Amino acid sequence: MKSLFRIYRRYIFSALWIAAAVICVNLAVLLAVQLLIRSQSEGEDSGSSARRSELARIADGLEREAGGRISLNADGEAALKEAEAQFAFLLSGDGVRLWGWNLPEGVKERYSVGEVASFSRWYLLDYPVKVWNCGEGLLVVANSPDSIAKYPVELSMDSVRNVPLFLLAVLGANFLLILVLAVLSGYRLYEGLRPIASGLDRLVDGRRVAVPENGIAGDLARRLNQVSRILETQREDLNRRDTARTEWISGVSHDIRTPLSMVMGYADSLENDPSLPPEKRREAAIIREQSLKIKTLIEDLNLTSKLEYHMQPLRVRDFMPAALLRQAVVSVLNGGGQGDCELETDIDEALEPVVMRGDADLLSRALQNLIGNSIRHNPGCRIWVSGSLEAGEEGRLCRLSVRDDGSGIPERVRRILTGEERERADAPDAPHIMGLRIVSQIAAAHGGFLSFSEDGREAVLQLPVSRMLEERERRKKKWWEILWYGEGRTPAAQQLRKP
Repeated sequence: MKSLFRIYRRYIFSALWIAAAVICVNLAVLLAVQLLIRSQSEGEDSGSSARRSELARIADGLEREAGGRISLNADGEAALKEAEAQFAFLLSGDGVRLWGWNLPEGVKERYSVGEVASFSRWYLLDYPVKVWNCGEGLLVVANSPDSIAKYPVELSMDSVRNVPLFLLAVLGANFLLILVLAVLSGYRLYEGLRPIASGLDRLVDGRRVAVPENGIAGDLARRLNQVSRILETQREDLNRRDTARTEWISGVSHDIRTPLSMVMGYADSLENDPSLPPEKRREAAIIREQSLKIKTLIEDLNLTSKLEYHMQPLRVRDFMPAALLRQAVVSVLNGGGQGDCELETDIDEALEPVVMRGDADLLSRALQNLIGNSIRHNPGCRIWVSGSLEAGEEGRLCRLSVRDDGSGIPERVRRILTGEERERADAPDAPHIMGLRIVSQIAAAHGGFLSFSEDGREAVLQLPVSRMLEERERRKKKWWEILWYGEGRTPAAQQLRKP
């Protein structure tokens, strides 16, 4: 949902930028219109000046003849043609028409003062006209109906002064309108994508997804449901395959265990039979040792299969990791598997009172695997087994490490175990790391992890700590123990701390 809200927030910010861009465009358009109007006004002013000069030429071309009749000379007619006039006439001071040129129907012989004022401001017979006061009277020149438009504009000074505020109000209204529309459309998009985001979260968690296939994201919801069904089918197939694999390994292990026990029993009998020659008894001992290795491999295979698919039940109980560490070392020494190697233990005093919950047998198996790995691959080496308590990001951690002075675990094996490289079982040079994989799986089953040093000579198990021994003892105290011993440790706790 956070990513979806981030998308919605970016959408709103984008809308704000769009609104700002629209306002800038509006301002640019207003400026361009103003410049265009100014240029046209300047052109009209120049045109008006030209028209006035033409009207003056026409008026100058009017001549009164000897009988009092008014006529237009050749220069005046040329000025009329240059002005593209449709018709023209001359009125006397009392509105009587004294002269006319190319007059259409409807032109009167006499006009009142009001009519003169009207057509000089507007139109005469739908013709835009210009008037010119000359010595003979009022000259009226008409242009074609579609050549000039006349629109009177009257504004009060208050209106003119409020024009900037009006423009700001228009721009602000545009901004708010765009913002509201963006928020509404973004919210609609958010509501449409929210089921998709929720479905993706469920899909990541491995749960089934059933998103409503309607709304703005109906097609995406349909595809998401299809993907969920496909993944669910694949998951079921994988679970069936994994279950069949685990059951097959468990069945084969069970079937091999009985004849293998018989082989080991007969080999042990032959090894201890004094009637056989020493050579035959050594061969029987080899058979018993190799059979024991086969048994261990089968157990490891069965265990890693169950741990990988979370089918191995954990016998959880309280245990002390310091004692577990000593027990694992003693088991290796008592079994005689150390060979020529030297084992040393180093347990921090802070680890002594630590109490953990988990499967102590599995953890002991993990420690023995690490020790055995050092013994097998580094004959005659020196092995240090240590335990300490350290602080982690989510609490205290129990650190159990096995270090030797041998060649170290190869880098490729370390990368596979830490997940940095994928293992390919079909590769010809694939390493055999079943024992170390079991250690990693046991650590993961207890909420911890397995790590290695840079040179590969140290393997470290880091496990979360449940509590300290003092805390456990304090919770177990009765009221009379608290009164008698106080909040300190009981004698039992003191004895448990003794090495």
